Amino acid sequence: MNPAGPAYRAQPVPHLRELLGASAVAAGLHLADPSPDPLTGATPLRQEEATSLAQALGLLPEDGTTPGAVTVLVDGLGLAQLRERRGHAPTLRRLLAEAEAAPRHGQPGPTAHACHPTTTAAALTTLGTGALPGTTGMAGYSVLHPGLRASLKASTTPHREQVLNLISWEHTSLDARSWQDVPTIFERLQRDPVRTTARSRQDQATAPLAVAVSPARFAGSGLTEAALRGARHRGTDRLEDRAAAAARALREGTPLVYLYVGELDHTGHRYGWTSQEWLSQLESLDRMLAELLRRVPRGTRVLLTADHGMIDTSPNHRLDVAYNPALAQDVTAVAGEPRCLHLYVPDGDQDAAAAVAARWQAELGERALWVGTQAQAAAHLGPLGARAQDVVGDVVVALADNWVAVDSRVHSPEAAALPGVHGSFTTDETEIPLLRTIT
Repeated sequence: MNPAGPAYRAQPVPHLRELLGASAVAAGLHLADPSPDPLTGATPLRQEEATSLAQALGLLPEDGTTPGAVTVLVDGLGLAQLRERRGHAPTLRRLLAEAEAAPRHGQPGPTAHACHPTTTAAALTTLGTGALPGTTGMAGYSVLHPGLRASLKASTTPHREQVLNLISWEHTSLDARSWQDVPTIFERLQRDPVRTTARSRQDQATAPLAVAVSPARFAGSGLTEAALRGARHRGTDRLEDRAAAAARALREGTPLVYLYVGELDHTGHRYGWTSQEWLSQLESLDRMLAELLRRVPRGTRVLLTADHGMIDTSPNHRLDVAYNPALAQDVTAVAGEPRCLHLYVPDGDQDAAAAVAARWQAELGERALWVGTQAQAAAHLGPLGARAQDVVGDVVVALADNWVAVDSRVHSPEAAALPGVHGSFTTDETEIPLLRTIT
């Protein structure tokens, strides 16, 4: 499992940041111009980029009309895992075979690249905004709580109250919508003045431009507000009901539907992706996908991808910072996840950060895939804007193979013991499926 490269890969391998925008363009929509980051100049996905990818994927209709598009985001379905288990998923297998054959016709293959780190909070925000974690600040499962860096002194020891959980947004007064203020793709949607759709004008006037189909508890959640605000939420708790909900939104006149599947990731974390439980969940996903393709209007563009892959680990591949003096030295706070840690040093001192990075590299050896300071992390996270500089670790550590590093002062025993993990930069975690079809 080798590192899959920097934060953004140019064509012919598309990036996660491009995919929702490409679906929007395929649905006959237009993206308002984004604003560059005021510090770095990094610009979220532009209309021309989205159009280029939609065209490369064969999703732009020749006659300028389209019944709509669905983006299916399967949390935790890496391309390697799909290929390994394709025999149990006939619908996914067919779409995978079609994508694998696509390069013969000059189209991208079945691979897209996730962002770094390969974790849901970062990846869904990258998908939802078209911007990398260095711009959004959504740089891990958790990060140092904004504004706390100045209080980290040499006597400070890591504890869980120091970090902001970017999934739950619990125990914070921060407003996710205000803190992560990069506009989402959904917020930038406009009806294309040139292209038309196959729907009646009445439908266009009353239906929202985008609908998000996911469990009801995600409506208004911190992560939804940070990553995917702007779509009308249609709460659908049962996986088997989401195909019908998506199809209904299209038939009611909504051009773009986002359909989220989180069950596979939850099962993988609990049992490991090589488990029978994970395989059963993959089969359930495949049945839902088959039903979706049957139910949506003819001509619908369906794109399926993931936020990251997954690997299985074991207790003998687990390190605990709290019990390793070399790793704990000068580390005053720990955030991120066991596959990709953010480490914070007293007062953010750059010399101390360089020393911690060198010590971790020496201690971990081949167990570390990448170790670097905050400035060096921009090669993976994208250029760091002011928001990211406030919360990204002074040192970032990505683990190799199936190693994890936890801190028992910060991570709960249950979280530390999860057999299925992700977050690092290996190909099993960064390569995600790029499957598409026209019904």
